[in-house]
Amino acid sequence: MLNIYKYLQYKILKIDGQSMSPCLNSNDLVLAKYSLKLFRNDLICFNLPSNPKKLYVKRIIGLPSEFIEFTGADIIINGNKFISHDIDIKKLSASKWYNNESELFVLGDNYIDSYDSKNFGPINIDWIKYKIILKLWPLGKLNSL
Repeated sequence: MLNIYKYLQYKILKIDGQSMSPCLNSNDLVLAKYSLKLFRNDLICFNLPSNPKKLYVKRIIGLPSEFIEFTGADIIINGNKFISHDIDIKKLSASKWYNNESELFVLGDNYIDSYDSKNFGPINIDWIKYKIILKLWPLGKLNSL
């Protein structure tokens, strides 16, 4: 029974869209797992209440109870500059958010083509379905995320 449970925790997902490019591209296949252990820079899959049938893939930038601010080319989290080599933030407009104790701030790596927390605000942790752990396809680009 335990082996069945472990098997059901994993899912292979096909990426739809370019919001996570260059890390993930349309038609890439990834291995995702249900996980309660979430960290900054993790890639997650979630649904929005306004569109429950669409699965979004984004990167966790802000954790619960954090202040997030965009200023110029920087993301500031709780007063400290946050730098992510996977996100080009040069053109983000100045904005501020606060995550409550059950919220995360998420961004697509391709911010120009990404509908994410800068558009809809922080997401509730309960909306998360999976954490992406491995890129499976295309072959030759197998890597952990």
